[in-house]
Amino acid sequence: MDWKNFPREEVDCILCRSDDAVLLSTIRSWPVVRCRNCGLVYLRERPAEDALTEMYAKSYYDDGDVGYSGYEELFLKYKTTFMRIFQRRHRDLLKHSAGLNLLEVGCAHGFLLDYLSKKDWKVTGVEVSPLSSAYARDTLNLNVHTGTVKSADFPENSFDVVLLLDVLEHLHRPFDTLHEISRILSPGGTLVVQCPWELYHWEEIFEALLQGMKAGTIEPDAVPAHLYFFQPKTLESVLKKGGFRITARQSGNYGAIRNLESPPAIKGNFIEKAFRFLYFRCGTRHLLYKLAKFTGQGNGIIRYSTPKGKQ
Repeated sequence: MDWKNFPREEVDCILCRSDDAVLLSTIRSWPVVRCRNCGLVYLRERPAEDALTEMYAKSYYDDGDVGYSGYEELFLKYKTTFMRIFQRRHRDLLKHSAGLNLLEVGCAHGFLLDYLSKKDWKVTGVEVSPLSSAYARDTLNLNVHTGTVKSADFPENSFDVVLLLDVLEHLHRPFDTLHEISRILSPGGTLVVQCPWELYHWEEIFEALLQGMKAGTIEPDAVPAHLYFFQPKTLESVLKKGGFRITARQSGNYGAIRNLESPPAIKGNFIEKAFRFLYFRCGTRHLLYKLAKFTGQGNGIIRYSTPKGKQ
């Protein structure tokens, strides 16, 4: 896809509305900035909202440019690993939910919903991609709406749990989405948000320093599909501004599938190669990831929250 000439719009910080930002990097012509006032990292210029259907068309799930490379094939190839991830998700959901009526916003092909449906959850999905939502309906026989959670127009108090997994960083109107989720959650219902901790996570700070760069200036993932690059503080600020109260914090680690499909390369100068070999090939990364998960420093930020007015 020609991202350089893709339709775009310029925006200020969604958290504090400040237009005072420092440029961190320019990726494929898209400027990544950090707000000087609140610290949110975001795309100063982002894809135009009316071009989203084109963005999340077949190429997003197949060409591996900013999305996935053969999404369905990847799932089938590493299904055992996906099942372990889904099993952990199911276990965690049982701890934080009072009911089994669940909605996943941004459910993609519906693989997680399909798994949960076999564990007695009553599942519904919303997916903006016509390709993915059609697969979920036609192949997996799931109840999935093509569009947004707003266009689905669910009744008030419909769900015990809403999942927003690796979705918030994509949303042009995150507060509209959060307000709608608040409306359709039942009293005491739980919103589960998961986002990558990018650019200022300890691992990416080390990566930048290893390359002789400043923290925050290396290339983040999935530009320009990702509009925000969260840290724990800024993610929680978005949720609170959206009307939610944090009820639990969890830390996870991304990379299980990526490392199987594309093992990290041992590259760079002699010092960098030596460091990468020790880190990736001698078990150092695996050990640190285990430690990070239990100390809240994993590269996946997971927050459980409930609408402030529905406790």
